Amino acid sequence: MRKTWFFDKQFYRTLAVLALPILVQNFLASSLNMVDTLMIGRVGENEVAAVGIANQFFFLFNLIGNGAAMGCSIFISQYWGQKDTASIKKVMGFGLTVNVVISLLFTATALLAPEFIVRLFSRSEEVVPLSKDYLVIVCLSYLFTGISYMLANALRSVGSAYLPMLVSLFAVLTNTGLNYLLIFGKGGFPVLGVRGAAIATLIARVVETLLLLILTFRPRSPFAGKAGEYLRYGKAFARKVMGAMVPVVLNEGCWALGFVLYTVAYGFIGDGTRAIAASQICNSIQNLFMVFCFSSASAALVMIGNQVGAKEEDTAKAYARRFSWLSVLMGMVIGAVVLFTAPAILSLFKVSEEARLAAVAMLRIFGIILPVRMLNVVLIVGVFRGGGDASFGLKVEAGTMWLIGVPLAFIGALLLQWPVELVVLLICAEEIVKCILSLVRLKSNRWIKHVT
Repeated sequence: MRKTWFFDKQFYRTLAVLALPILVQNFLASSLNMVDTLMIGRVGENEVAAVGIANQFFFLFNLIGNGAAMGCSIFISQYWGQKDTASIKKVMGFGLTVNVVISLLFTATALLAPEFIVRLFSRSEEVVPLSKDYLVIVCLSYLFTGISYMLANALRSVGSAYLPMLVSLFAVLTNTGLNYLLIFGKGGFPVLGVRGAAIATLIARVVETLLLLILTFRPRSPFAGKAGEYLRYGKAFARKVMGAMVPVVLNEGCWALGFVLYTVAYGFIGDGTRAIAASQICNSIQNLFMVFCFSSASAALVMIGNQVGAKEEDTAKAYARRFSWLSVLMGMVIGAVVLFTAPAILSLFKVSEEARLAAVAMLRIFGIILPVRMLNVVLIVGVFRGGGDASFGLKVEAGTMWLIGVPLAFIGALLLQWPVELVVLLICAEEIVKCILSLVRLKSNRWIKHVT
């Protein structure tokens, strides 16, 4: 046990090389979301709710597009363990094709039916026009975002996690600076409010994607090659990649749609605006803390995928157990921080006292359930996907959310008419059931599959 935990230098060295850059990148991205919410929050509560509603559609796109990229990462990480760069390029080409199609579909939907999308979440005549203005601009960034997801995940899968981190840093600085200029009308620019935030996001995404393209296909990169090398995947190869990609995309899509329905349920609490505003603020803060979890999960996917690809199954199993315990310990520490700092964090937002108190309660619930939630994410997103078992994640995520989480959300909001914080507490039952099922799967060792 001492050797496993304290003297495996290779494990911790690789974890540091992968997880720290991913942690910084995710922290920057989540910080950006929080800065956006803070800046819009200085304008007013309706504006916070408007951006939060419009971002529910982006949230759905984000999880499906990033899910497709992560599905490709399963293959890239295992092929990298075999040093098969020819197959890596074919996966890259196929993944970019899929994500471009997904991005264009979401963009077209947002441009053709923005008001329909917004009114799924709000009945407020003050919020709907603001949310519509934001959505029709920010949806133009989806194509660039989808491409950047594929490039960033591919770079991480071959151990170059520091490159996406540096690009994210530059994108965050760009977005934050443009937000300041365009939201509040500084430096001679007009006061654009939520439209200014959308324009800033669009420009930052374009810059981010261009930089990632340059770095990913630079000379001597494992992805560098002629155009034809990326298009030689053929039908048989595409079907094989889709076999892992589709469960991940469906998993993320089902989870995202369920999460969107949580927001729909919150919209039935009172007039909906305060509950959604509290939820949006709380989600931005939660994402800031969850970067530790998703960074560990991303590192687990790559490290375990490399070991499975190299046919080192015993090492992969040892890594899986270690990641499980580390995620629980991390969740306990971060959860305690959230519990004690929630009131101070929420004092930064300019919202009604009712919305602030609801957000404080929601954050404290998040802190309590965090160890369980972190274990779930590391196992499903990291360990099982790295091992090639993406289908189990789909079954357990979709099953618990749609059979437990979503029904409880609407029961709490519509039938019991509970306040938003109690509805959030009710939904936590989903995480507990999911944890039990995931631990059973981990112990069975049936999550190890050689997808390549």
